[in-house]
Amino acid sequence: MSFDRRSHPLTQRIALALGAALLLTSAAHAAQATQPNEPADVCPALKHIVDAADFKQLHGQAAAQLPGMSNTDDCRANQHAYDCHWRAHWQADGVINDPLEEFGADIAACFPNIVHDVNTPTRQHFIVTTAGRRVNVTASVQGQNELRLRVTR
Repeated sequence: MSFDRRSHPLTQRIALALGAALLLTSAAHAAQATQPNEPADVCPALKHIVDAADFKQLHGQAAAQLPGMSNTDDCRANQHAYDCHWRAHWQADGVINDPLEEFGADIAACFPNIVHDVNTPTRQHFIVTTAGRRVNVTASVQGQNELRLRVTR
């Protein structure tokens, strides 16, 4: 649709406004269409767990609940270890098919100071260096689509 210089300025403004509205509507629809397929963000919960001074304090805290876990009752904790079991409810994201590999990739992406020193089909181990301490993070397979997270220091 082209306008020549003789077109009415109001007509031009209406056409531009309709074009902008159509563009925004398309972008909003595209964003909604991709959000349900996005994997859950585990970083906030992992960071909360790793940063905890005493793992026993995490019991019942919503911030320590990993996506896909029904509640933190699936976790055991003492002062130096946090151990959780849950079933992976997410589907493959088109890049990684295996829940353990996906979870391992998420762990690696969450922390700037991390070393990934074990990577097997059943176990992923990381060392996270934080201010003044080293934290071991181990993700492993307990059964089909059942994962275990063990965080120790």
